[in-house]
Amino acid sequence: MAKILITGGSGLVGNAISKLLLRNGHKPIWLSRETGEFNGIKKYKWDISKKFIDEKAFEDVESIIHLAGAGIADKRWTPEYKKIIIDSRVKSCELLFEYILKNNYNIKTLIGGSAVGYYGALQSDKLFTEEDFPGNDFLAETCQLWEKSYQPFINQGTRTVIIRTATVLSNKGGAYTKMVGPYKLGLGAALGSGKQNFPWIHINDIAGIYNFVLFNQNSNGVYNAVSSEIINNHDFLKQLAKSYNKPFFLPNIPEFILKIVMGESSILLSQGVKISNKKIKDLGYTFEFETAKEALNDLAK
Repeated sequence: MAKILITGGSGLVGNAISKLLLRNGHKPIWLSRETGEFNGIKKYKWDISKKFIDEKAFEDVESIIHLAGAGIADKRWTPEYKKIIIDSRVKSCELLFEYILKNNYNIKTLIGGSAVGYYGALQSDKLFTEEDFPGNDFLAETCQLWEKSYQPFINQGTRTVIIRTATVLSNKGGAYTKMVGPYKLGLGAALGSGKQNFPWIHINDIAGIYNFVLFNQNSNGVYNAVSSEIINNHDFLKQLAKSYNKPFFLPNIPEFILKIVMGESSILLSQGVKISNKKIKDLGYTFEFETAKEALNDLAK
């Protein structure tokens, strides 16, 4: 049994990873803003603004999964919220490293979150791999700073794996639950041009990938966590409607409408690139959900 310290454990992905670890006989614990227990998971307090962590959280821990960070799509991207998005990721990681270094904790593995936003929000026929350069917009900047915050762990010789995650599909929260309503009613439509790619991953697979790299000593560096099927926005949303046996015939929602509603963050919906998952598959991970049809039919059950 391994004891794994998780930041951001109460979030959609952190919760799924924790449940999978429990099923496999391991002991996840969380760093949280509050103490107590959640479904048998012990929570230890930390306060990033006060640079505080309950040091009991590190007892017998050799692996950390770092997922903490304010939601990218939770609010409009005001200058203030952009700073919160970046600081919540970077400063939390800096605090972790500070405590580990100060107390000489024996942390052997760090699995750090990132996102496919690293490649930038654009439309392109290029298939992006982990070796490609970052984009030059806010999403890319956030991911670069996020990943840079792991460098001290790498410099210390900690096995460090960075997971660039696509849009996670789950009927327990996140993007899927925000978008599915109109499609259940037969009122869905493609967004923007509809030609932009939509990189996605099923919640079971993102939890599976974290579990896989956590215990695979051959894993190191950056991996894309994205489904195998490359699909555009129109075809993905058409399949979403089909998963509820609903029609899909309304005209596309213009990009300027998305901008009015969401501001700058509308690029999350109006732009998207093709992303390769070859590296994680070559390492030996087998996806449970390879196609949008399989994933969406599962979520519609």
